[in-house]
Amino acid sequence: MVALAIGLSLAGSPVVAQQSVSTNTAQPQSIAFNIPAQNLNSAILSFANKAGIQVFYDVSRVEGLRSTAVRGTYSPEQALAQLLSGTGVSYRFSGNSVSLTRPEAADASSIGADGSTVLETIRVQGQEENAWGPVDGLVAHRSATGTKTDAPLIEVPQSISVVSSEEIKQRGAESVKDAVKYSAGVGVGGSSSSIRSFDNIEARGFAPTPLYLDGTYLPYTGDAGGSPQIDPYLLERVEVLKGPSSVLYGQNYPGGIVNMVSKRPTETPLREVVVGTGSYGRAYTAFDFSGPIADSDQFFYRLTGVATRTGTNIDYTNEKRFMIAPSFTWKPQEGTELSIITHFQRDEGRPDYRPLPYEGTVISSPIGKIDRDFFSGELDYNRYERTQSVVGYDFKHEFDETFSIHHNAKYIYVDDSYKTFFSNGYVTKNGVTDYTRLNRNAYDYASKNSVFATDTNIQAKFQTGEIEHNAIAGIDYKWFKNDYSGYYGWGNTSISITDPQYGTYNRPTLGARWDNRISQLGVYAQDQIKWDNWILTLGGRYDIAWQDDYDILTSTEAEKTNREFTYRAGLTYLFDNGIAPYASYATSFMPYAGFDGNQNPFKPTTGQQYEVGVKYQPPGYDALFTLSAYDLKQQNVPSWDQFGVAYQTGEVHVQGIEFEAKATFFDSLDVIAAASYTDSVYSKAEDGTQGNKVRFMPPVSSSLWVKYNIQDGPLDGLGIGAGVRYSGSGYGNDANTFKYPAYTVFDAALSYDFGKKNRDLEGLVLNVTATNLFDKTYVSGCSYLNACFYGQARTVAANLSFKF
Repeated sequence: MVALAIGLSLAGSPVVAQQSVSTNTAQPQSIAFNIPAQNLNSAILSFANKAGIQVFYDVSRVEGLRSTAVRGTYSPEQALAQLLSGTGVSYRFSGNSVSLTRPEAADASSIGADGSTVLETIRVQGQEENAWGPVDGLVAHRSATGTKTDAPLIEVPQSISVVSSEEIKQRGAESVKDAVKYSAGVGVGGSSSSIRSFDNIEARGFAPTPLYLDGTYLPYTGDAGGSPQIDPYLLERVEVLKGPSSVLYGQNYPGGIVNMVSKRPTETPLREVVVGTGSYGRAYTAFDFSGPIADSDQFFYRLTGVATRTGTNIDYTNEKRFMIAPSFTWKPQEGTELSIITHFQRDEGRPDYRPLPYEGTVISSPIGKIDRDFFSGELDYNRYERTQSVVGYDFKHEFDETFSIHHNAKYIYVDDSYKTFFSNGYVTKNGVTDYTRLNRNAYDYASKNSVFATDTNIQAKFQTGEIEHNAIAGIDYKWFKNDYSGYYGWGNTSISITDPQYGTYNRPTLGARWDNRISQLGVYAQDQIKWDNWILTLGGRYDIAWQDDYDILTSTEAEKTNREFTYRAGLTYLFDNGIAPYASYATSFMPYAGFDGNQNPFKPTTGQQYEVGVKYQPPGYDALFTLSAYDLKQQNVPSWDQFGVAYQTGEVHVQGIEFEAKATFFDSLDVIAAASYTDSVYSKAEDGTQGNKVRFMPPVSSSLWVKYNIQDGPLDGLGIGAGVRYSGSGYGNDANTFKYPAYTVFDAALSYDFGKKNRDLEGLVLNVTATNLFDKTYVSGCSYLNACFYGQARTVAANLSFKF
């Protein structure tokens, strides 16, 4: 028998657990609990940490049981009684400890002289889920992305999608955009799916969605490259905060942000190695080692690495990656922690961007459709190389039960180059179109991007009467440098799509060279105010953003300074049955480079969003459901009239409804469901598009993923998963003159845990995934008439992992 003791130091003697229920005569101080329904063992850990008491129990006797959610202010005994409700587990308080028992036939060797059950005592540092750590399974309950504090997701008055490392593994996602494609309100189709080297993600109708690593902005300049790509094996979770986020992060597009949370050193030993294979010659290996250094209780390390190479369904293309990520944590005392987090990555390969004509992809040309595997570039020209480095630290210190400080800083450097050809419609001579040949343009850029960012905030948890406050006040600074050289070869040699011959092309010439710098200083404050079941979230921020654009070719320089105040207000009500309706209003701003028709520098674009919704955590289940509706606008959008004169009078108006559900039932059935309706319109424009739908944005999308893990019988250890993704038809240009069609594709997964049948193989797991299982040929989106993009062909990957 094994028992668990959590909380304070133990005397080290065996514990005799009595099978009776007693009532504590003393009335302990009431504590605010927020423990979601989950497996009982995890719930007990959360209870013990929050109540600060010892809990003794036999782990085997609570296995497979589920807790009841505990939310509200209770004495420890009241909270424990509610948590154990319906489990058949009884409790007995004794001073500052409690023993749990569950009636069960006892082993003779464990019977004491007095007839009680003697349990071996082990001390464990129990930890509930925290916003910067791993998720236990599929369903996250906490996040820091929406508040910069460790907050329950149900209390954040905006929609947030959290993809855990378990979900990433389960679905076989090999990029961040693969990880989020089952999330509501998120788009990764069209050119986003074609450019595999970047994580181009759309959120609520806006692109690109800014990417963050541990709350730090990652450099990205759109098609000009210079963006790091974070390998999902490096991450504990990926979080999509939908809607304006400037109140916490400064300048951003209004659709939302994607924040990736790195793996951190662990206090308990962790060792994993992975090897894999798959379609198109895929070869994959990864490792993850973590734990204390030399059995220390203060110093901890983690070393994570990935090496992979693969082809794609496009002829002659390939990708290679090597990544190593060492990190280190020092915990000199309780409540104080310093982590140094780094990673270094090298990517290279032969890509093919490959936009293709509408006629020949969506519909047939006179000679049929273009082969999905067709390579439109040059074998000795197309090339992608990237070197990226991240070095940073994260410091946390709790002064007392009220005040704490959180400070972090990161330096990120990316050096990449991209050479490719992209087609520009069929060759036409004397009014006659040759549907066998494509025009091509050559593209060659080199970009060096650097970001230094630091953020410091003070957090205060206190009460004023019956009102609880969780307040933060902080200051952050960001400096971004983009050094870019672009070589362009418009009207290069054409290529045959029926019998391509490679080797004849013209080298492009220098067309752009700039050195741009953006810096931002922001001061922000936020308070999460709780009274009874109400939660009011108020936040405000003032930013100063400096922009210096230097065109090296023309020796011209433009400088401007923008000042902006942004804010958010949200109200949530927590019903005792797990339902939490909310309403919020949030604003954003984003500096915009360039000048209008009067040579005035463009003002920042601004955004505002109204959002109402309801979140639901059903008691007794590990699940979270979110239903939201929003009205989102972006102003000061530049548009150009028929004479090419720029005006900053444009506006984009997006209205939508989103539903997302993640749940694990009976510890064996995982379900992910999402559905979105997005109505995105050019509500104001000078170029004749006013009233038109925004191109490249399918209004309807939905997805469903289900996986069942067999837990007994001859197939114990086998997991079977299946997914379906639907994307509706959308307009392929701003003029709304043509559409690309809807599509539906299926995914699948199989896993097998060898340790379920053979203890000698414990920790050995096989995971096989298939994307586009039935190998459907489809167009995932169009951005103009000669730029339609095929979706991903069937791709199978098999990974064998071993934890020891």
